[in-house]
Amino acid sequence: MASYLWIKYADYVYNKWERRIVWLMLKRYRRPKSFNPLLTIYIAAFYTGLMSAAITEQLYNFLSTNFLGFFRN
Repeated sequence: MASYLWIKYADYVYNKWERRIVWLMLKRYRRPKSFNPLLTIYIAAFYTGLMSAAITEQLYNFLSTNFLGFFRN
């Protein structure tokens, strides 16, 4: 009888540990509680890319007219 109880207790502890591991693995894939932080990051990243593209274009135009024109003559 004692060995039967020890076996049942071991099964209980192992199953408890196994359930915990499974839920910890699934926890990171749950839906976030709020999408506002994610949406804010996406909007900030979009406008950062937009601004850097505009600055790069302006620098290219400035450098191509001022410095490359000097070397072409």
